[in-house]
Amino acid sequence: MKAEPVRVLLVEDNSGDRRLISEMLAEVSDLAFDVKHADRLQTGMTHLEQNAVEVVLLDLGLPDSQGLETLRKLHAQASGIPIVVLTGLADEMVGVRAVNEGAQDYLIKGQVDGHLLRRTVRYAIERKHAEEKEKRLRTQLDLSNRLASLGLMVEGIAHEINNPLSSVIGCAQMLTHEDIPEHAKEDARAIGDHAQRVAEIIKNLTTFAKQQKLDPAYVSVNDIITEALNMRSYPLECSGITVVVQLDPGLPRTMADPVLLQQAFLNLIINAEIEMAQAHGKGNLRVQTGLVSDTIQASFADDGPGIAGANLPHVFDPFFSTRGVGQGTGLGLSVCYGIIAEHSGRISVKSQPGKGAVFTVELPVVAPQQQAVPLT
Repeated sequence: MKAEPVRVLLVEDNSGDRRLISEMLAEVSDLAFDVKHADRLQTGMTHLEQNAVEVVLLDLGLPDSQGLETLRKLHAQASGIPIVVLTGLADEMVGVRAVNEGAQDYLIKGQVDGHLLRRTVRYAIERKHAEEKEKRLRTQLDLSNRLASLGLMVEGIAHEINNPLSSVIGCAQMLTHEDIPEHAKEDARAIGDHAQRVAEIIKNLTTFAKQQKLDPAYVSVNDIITEALNMRSYPLECSGITVVVQLDPGLPRTMADPVLLQQAFLNLIINAEIEMAQAHGKGNLRVQTGLVSDTIQASFADDGPGIAGANLPHVFDPFFSTRGVGQGTGLGLSVCYGIIAEHSGRISVKSQPGKGAVFTVELPVVAPQQQAVPLT
């Protein structure tokens, strides 16, 4: 199968340099390049907003931006895309400084041939991918350590709270049947309702904190997602949310706990539903599955308000919520994280403010004969 061409954005205002670089890339025999051009920084940034790009070749001297500020602006918008800076012979130190500020590499105009250009572009992409992977792994390890520490504490606290809380709920229920003034009964009912909410929070905390005993079966992830969507079909319709489902019919089955997995998927659906409904009273939810490198992937993409960059590292933290007081416990996504981790899987999120969010669940394909081996 022929490989897809590498998508390159060349931001360069000099027509001669644009033509030369494009010709060099076109002459590379073992790798194809799809090169798009921009002669201004703003034009390039607009292109990045609207198109998928794998690498940017960036001239720092443009009509609307000069020097390292050009790199800073582009990097701030597209920090996940590798940038190779183009400099003049007299600006080599600028190229070195550019690398220190986030560029993957630099090339000196007039000293570039097709072989060097190809190698630089390829290595820039590979290094950026390696950096992003390492960053994800560090974030995941940090979160796992924090959740494990908190989990040990939560189990002890939950045990101490549950006994007196049960008494509060019981006494409140008894008072509602006693011969007391109606306003006192209303107070008792309010006490009972609030105590029940605390009990639900404790239950969710325990679910999140405990190493749950999985009851695995040979299941279809597609079927579990379909059941979860069916359970929320009426609320989604009432919230004006259109659901687009694209489930890979060739997705393999795997050993997993269907009840816990359904809970994780439900939490993701409900989270997207609430965010979209609160943001604009309607929305679109796209649910997709597929097999990527022997890993089952399920993604839930909404067009809600998105997540601020400062909040992204904390979305799976217990009690973290951007909603108002009383509009959630901040445990739904933490529970998701715990359930997926128990299945030796991974959950991640990508988002930008105003552009919705995409939560992706990755699960290993586990054959029935492997069920004797713990999944955790």
